Amino acid sequence: MIDLEHQVQVAICQYLDLRGVCYFAIPNGGKRNVVTAVKLKKEGCQPGTPDLCIIHEGQAFFLEVKRPASTAGGKGRLSPAQKEMIGRIEEAGGEVKIVYSVADVIEACIDWQINVL
Repeated sequence: MIDLEHQVQVAICQYLDLRGVCYFAIPNGGKRNVVTAVKLKKEGCQPGTPDLCIIHEGQAFFLEVKRPASTAGGKGRLSPAQKEMIGRIEEAGGEVKIVYSVADVIEACIDWQINVL
């Protein structure tokens, strides 16, 4: 099975690299054994944390990458934990965009006035 969400995130990272944007991935998901999951939780992993964090001019911006609508399963949706975490991030002054493509990230960068090259 092709992991389209992974492919979209890889393309987004390539785009951000080309633009010279300061970002990092937050590898919070995936299958893990119980020992690793407990360890990561103790280290601060939080359910629902967005996939990517961009830092620009002292502000944190987050991207939650979802499966595009063109897939057999349809457009990816936010889980309850993701909705809750997005609310917490926004309450703390961060900004979050749900993105399905590189085009969505380009729009987010325009909205956030991230013009790095």
